[in-house]
Amino acid sequence: MAENHEETKEWSIARMGISLLLNNKTGEAEALFTGHLHSFHIKAGRCFVLFMNALMTFENDKLQQAMLLLKDMERECASDIGWLKSMKSKVFRAEETGKDYVNKLERQIVLADSQVCSAILTLLQQELTGYVRGGWMLRKAWRVYQHAYSQILQLYQRTFGSDPSVGFNTRCSGSSCNGSSYSLQSPLIASPGSSEWSIPSCNGSTNNPTPISSPSGLRSSLSMFFSLTGITSEQQTPFVEPTEVSRLMSAVSFGYGIYQLCVSLLPPSLLKVIHFLGFEGDRETGLAALMYARLSKDMRAPLATLSLLWYHTIARPFFALDGSNLRAGVDAAKQLMAECQPEFNNSALFLFFAGRIERLESNVHNALQAYAKAVMASSQREIKLLCLHEVAWCHLIRLSYEEAYRSLTQLRQQSRWSVSFYAYLTTVCCGAIGKFDVVISSHRKILHYDNQISKETQLGLFVLRRIPKLLDPETGQPYAVLYYRLLVYELLYLWNAMPSCSAESLRGILLECKGNRSDEPMIGLADLIEGAAHACLGDTQASIGSYQNCLRRRNSSNDAYDQHVSAFALYELGTALCIVNNIEEGRTLLLRAQNQYKDYDFESRLNVRIHTSLKNYN
Repeated sequence: MAENHEETKEWSIARMGISLLLNNKTGEAEALFTGHLHSFHIKAGRCFVLFMNALMTFENDKLQQAMLLLKDMERECASDIGWLKSMKSKVFRAEETGKDYVNKLERQIVLADSQVCSAILTLLQQELTGYVRGGWMLRKAWRVYQHAYSQILQLYQRTFGSDPSVGFNTRCSGSSCNGSSYSLQSPLIASPGSSEWSIPSCNGSTNNPTPISSPSGLRSSLSMFFSLTGITSEQQTPFVEPTEVSRLMSAVSFGYGIYQLCVSLLPPSLLKVIHFLGFEGDRETGLAALMYARLSKDMRAPLATLSLLWYHTIARPFFALDGSNLRAGVDAAKQLMAECQPEFNNSALFLFFAGRIERLESNVHNALQAYAKAVMASSQREIKLLCLHEVAWCHLIRLSYEEAYRSLTQLRQQSRWSVSFYAYLTTVCCGAIGKFDVVISSHRKILHYDNQISKETQLGLFVLRRIPKLLDPETGQPYAVLYYRLLVYELLYLWNAMPSCSAESLRGILLECKGNRSDEPMIGLADLIEGAAHACLGDTQASIGSYQNCLRRRNSSNDAYDQHVSAFALYELGTALCIVNNIEEGRTLLLRAQNQYKDYDFESRLNVRIHTSLKNYN
C-alpha cells in the first residue's frame, strides 16, 4: 500500500505541475518539476506540456525542443518494456507486484503517447513531405495502444465487473486490412494463428511492422523452448488498486483520442497513397475517448480538455467540418469552459479559447477583450504572440486594415513562425488602404525572406505564389486598392473566417466584388468571394449563381494558374446544391473538385472538406 501511495503521489505531483503551468504560474511549476527530475511521471508531464506549447506557438525552437524530449521519452519507455526484458522476467520467474504492473502499463501508454505527439508535430511541420514518416509513427502508436488497452480493459472488467463508458473501435475499414480486425488481445509471445504484437525497440523501429500469422526465427524457437520447459507467457495478473485501474483507463483514453482526431483530419488522398494505417480515423470515437479522459484525476485530464477546446474552436472551423456554420462547436466549447471555471478561471490559455468562442459567435469586440486579458495574465512570450495573432485576424474580420497592419507588423518583428506570411499580410493590408509606398517597401522585405520560405509546406507555397502578384510585373508599381482588398477577402475565405464577419461587412464585400473585374488578382476570385458572402448571409440561391459565374469565367487556358479558385468553386457549388436537395449533381461536382485538380493552394485542406461533405450527403 505504501508503494502504491508513493506512485500515486508522483502522478499527482505531475498533475499539480501541469495545473500550475496552465494557471500562469510558470516559476512555481518549474520549481516543482525541478525537485523531481528523476520521476517518470514528471518527465512525461513535461513532455505533454512542451508538446502543447509547440503545437500552439508552432515556433521552430519549441518544435525541436518538444521533438527531442518526446524521442528521449520514447527511447526510455521502449527500453523499459522491450521484448527481451519481458522474456528475462519470465525466465527468472520474477514476482511482479501491482506497482510493477502499473508501471509497465504506464510506460506502454506514454510510449504510444510520445509517438502520437511526435507524429502530429512531424505532420504539421512538413505538410507535403512528412506524411509518410508521421504516418508510420501513428501506425506504431496504434499497435502499442492496442496492447495496452487490451490489458487495461481486462483489468477494468476484473476490478469493476463491467466495461468503462468508452470503447475503442478496432475494426479496420481500409483496403490493406483485407477484412480482418486488429485483435486487442495480442500477447507478447503469440501462439500460432494469432497476430503477433511487439513494442518498438529503443531506436524507434518496430520488430514487426505488420501483424503476421505466426512467430518466426528466434522468437519462434524461444517460444517453443519456454513451452517445453514450462515457462509460458501466461502469468497471474497482480492486484491493482481500483483507483489506479480507473486512472490507467483514462490515461490510455487520452492518447487514443488524440490519435483518432489526428487521423480523421488527414487528407484521404494521402492516406491512400502512403497506406500508413489501413483504416480511417473515427472522429466520434476520438472525441468520446477525450471526454472520458478529461473527467479523471490523471495528469492528462486538463490536457484532454484543452484538446477538446482546440478541436471545437480551431480544428472544426479551420477545416470547415460543418461548412460555413462556425458555431457548430461553440456550445460544446462553452460547456467545457464552464466546467473548468473553478480550476482555470484566470488561465491565459483558457482565456485564449474564450476569445476563440467569442470570435466564432461574431462577437469580435468581446474576443479582443478576452485576448487582452490573456496577455495581461500570462508571462509567456509564446502565449502573448498567439493572442496577438488572433487580434490581427480579428481586425481583418472587421476590415480594419490599419489596426491589422499594426498588429501584423509587430508579429513580423517578434514572431519566429512564418515571418514571410506575416510580411505578406502586412503588404496586402497596406494596399487595401492605399499605402502604396509601404506596399513597395514591404514587397522588398518579402523578397529578402525568399530563401527562407519553405517550399515543403502549403503555407510556404501559398506565399511564394502570391509574391509575383503584389506588384505589376511590367511596371513594378502597385495595383488599385480593390485589387489588394480582394487578396484580403481571399485570406478570409481560405481561412474560413468570413462567417465571423458582421452582416454589414459582408454586404460591403459584396459591393466591392461587383466592381471592375479588371482589378481581380485572379480570374473568378471576385465571383468566388461573392458566393461565399451570399452563403454567409444565408442566401444559398444567390451563392449558387456566383459560383456558377466563377466556373464559367474559368476555362482550360486560365486553369493552368490559380487552380484553387476553380477547385474551391466546384466544392462550394457542389455543397450548395446538396443543401437545396440537388444531391446527385452536387456529389458529381464534389468528385470533380476532388479528382480534376492537383497541386493547388491548400489542396490537402480542401480534400478533408470534400471528404466530409461526401460522407454527409452519401
